[in-house]
Amino acid sequence: MESNKTYHYLFNYSFVVISVVLILGAVVSWVSPESITVNGEPGKRDLLMTTIFALLAILALLLFLLVRKKFAIVELGNQTIKIKTNGQDKPISWLEVEEIKLIQFVYPPLYKIKVKNDESTIWFNTEPEFISISGFVRDTSEMGRLINKKKRELGI
Repeated sequence: MESNKTYHYLFNYSFVVISVVLILGAVVSWVSPESITVNGEPGKRDLLMTTIFALLAILALLLFLLVRKKFAIVELGNQTIKIKTNGQDKPISWLEVEEIKLIQFVYPPLYKIKVKNDESTIWFNTEPEFISISGFVRDTSEMGRLINKKKRELGI
């Protein structure tokens, strides 16, 4: 079982897309403010709004730079886990897993895994099969069932 690659790239590059959209909004609000209509009236050139859009774009870009190396494609087996990140495959045993936890309020299910003797945390997704009640997520995918089984067996 392997992470869904579509959602992997969606999670990984969403902050870049948000940043580009905000930069375009800042440029349009400064260069051609009349092309933006608010409450039926054409927009006016406003330094404050342009600055806010630009700062939010910079913030989204910084968030991307902070989390881009945390996302990985994970392949789960009954005995081993293969973590594919930054062009490298890192096979580990389930016994080396210090923590594996579902991150709540994120759709589709996103997990974080921490390996013993490694300070970094890796984030990976499963298939988009889940139940959400009031924002709390329960992963019902085959990968999610294997994770819960291994957590019970190994006491993770």
